[in-house]
Amino acid sequence: MTTPRVPTTFTRKVAGGVKTTGSSSSSSSSLPTSTTTAAKKLPNGCKISIKNSNLLTSTGLSDLDDIIGGGIPIGSILMIEEDINSSYYMFLLKYFLAEGVLQQQGLFFSSLIGIDPFEILNKLPARITKEEEIEADKNDNISNNNNSNNKQPTDELKIAWRYQQYVSNELSKQQQQSTTSMNQTFCHSYDFTRKMNVQSMNPELIHTLSHDAQSQAEGTSPYRNLFLEIQNLVYKYNKEAAANPDQTRVLRLCIQSFSSPLWSNDEEGVIEFLHALKGLLRSSVCTCVISVPTYIYSSAFVKKIAHLCDTVVSINSFSGLGGETPEQFAEYLGLFNIRKIARLNTLSLSFHPDMLTYVFKMKRRKMCIETIHLPPESSRAGDSKPDSETNKSKSDQTNIVSKMKSGSGLLCGAGSGNINNNPLDF
Repeated sequence: MTTPRVPTTFTRKVAGGVKTTGSSSSSSSSLPTSTTTAAKKLPNGCKISIKNSNLLTSTGLSDLDDIIGGGIPIGSILMIEEDINSSYYMFLLKYFLAEGVLQQQGLFFSSLIGIDPFEILNKLPARITKEEEIEADKNDNISNNNNSNNKQPTDELKIAWRYQQYVSNELSKQQQQSTTSMNQTFCHSYDFTRKMNVQSMNPELIHTLSHDAQSQAEGTSPYRNLFLEIQNLVYKYNKEAAANPDQTRVLRLCIQSFSSPLWSNDEEGVIEFLHALKGLLRSSVCTCVISVPTYIYSSAFVKKIAHLCDTVVSINSFSGLGGETPEQFAEYLGLFNIRKIARLNTLSLSFHPDMLTYVFKMKRRKMCIETIHLPPESSRAGDSKPDSETNKSKSDQTNIVSKMKSGSGLLCGAGSGNINNNPLDF
């Protein structure tokens, strides 16, 4: 006589920590109907990347967010290579700081070239709404059209129709984003013609370290003292996040002119600092942006710094290059290059940018990073050039486009490979 088989029991884990016990022979109708709970609240100014599930926060400039994969991954370091001929990198730092103020995130700023931190914080751009930004862009376009009324009507036919359609699509996209509520805004818009109200800053969330006030013990590296200051601040925010997970604050670290000789000539201290900082950020809800004057160091040392950073970009203006700026780049101020893309918790890149070289320009109110669009062949001035010059110009443009699309060997290493003599040969 066989013994009747006892139904196998199992324990089902439900979101929220609730456990239900059932039988393999029981019907699915006996399971609880409500098995989901509310999603965990993300920190202010953060979102989950759909490409690699990393937690992202905005750089403050939507154009930069788009080309690096949606934003800065939490726990990573973004390095900006400074330009010897300009200080446009400061606009990127101000965007980063202004976004932290509006998102009610913690801010740490230090200038290693002796500038008072509050001199920068008091000049952050003011926030504008999407409606104001769209209206300002329309007014700028109208003024530009009025300035070009002296052109012949046939000049309008020289603009490709796809560029006009691209502008229309961008305006419609901005109008759709304007319906987003204030607390759901990932990246705000800013106006550099106005200053942010200092009263809107929470003094408890602003942390600075002045170069002049830094006391250094004899025989110790100044980078060690800087790291200890940052470490204590990070531990403070980690402790607050552990005590109240629903009110976790992101800490933004911003260092201007890192590794500057005005601060210290200790190159070994630079490498040790980045090693320690990278390990500290990986276990914290923090992100860091540093600007580095790479033009004063050897390429080997720059590669070491870039290897220890997660994302590396460079900004190079056309001023100081010598010679005349090419006609294709007349309306732009310089090139914006992607040297390295962050890859956290993975061995391969989960985001591949369409291009590695962009162009930037300064509008009256903001900074723009755009894809290079070469004008149609017949739309440039001087169409009556000799055939030899026309063929040469056509071949040069073809080479530029092919090099931009290839992106040979730039994302896998710490920096770029062979550096061309001409910055425009990318």
